[in-house]
Amino acid sequence: MIKNDTQQFVVDQTVRVEAPQEAVFELVSDPKQMKRWQPIHFFEARLGGKYKFAKGEWSAVGEIVEFDPPRSVAYTWDWENKPIGARTVVKIELTKDGTGTLVRLTHTGFVDAEWAQDHGKGWGYYLGRLKTVAEGGDPGPDSAPM
Repeated sequence: MIKNDTQQFVVDQTVRVEAPQEAVFELVSDPKQMKRWQPIHFFEARLGGKYKFAKGEWSAVGEIVEFDPPRSVAYTWDWENKPIGARTVVKIELTKDGTGTLVRLTHTGFVDAEWAQDHGKGWGYYLGRLKTVAEGGDPGPDSAPM
């Protein structure tokens, strides 16, 4: 879902996965686990750590601004090859839900609806891959259009 929140456009998506919260936190914060569902190049899992997401010619970089195991991780996000033009932040929040986990991803700070929509599509794709991996499946090759 994309919503306009005081002149900023926000990506806000939630998916439920049938996996324990601690295991899902590893999938969103441990670089070896992250590589199973997204093209993370490196991820320093600590407050102030750096990361790089790289797929083809596209490369996003940023800094970890929140790290609260096993509840949340947040990082700034910008493209090296085509900057967004605003400081955006990706936040992943995990909440126990019975035997599973609710994963809520928000990407805030967009000043352009098209950028927010494009990122919303991308995050929807990658959250689907996260769900598949968390539930023991193989997401197959990463075919996200970039």
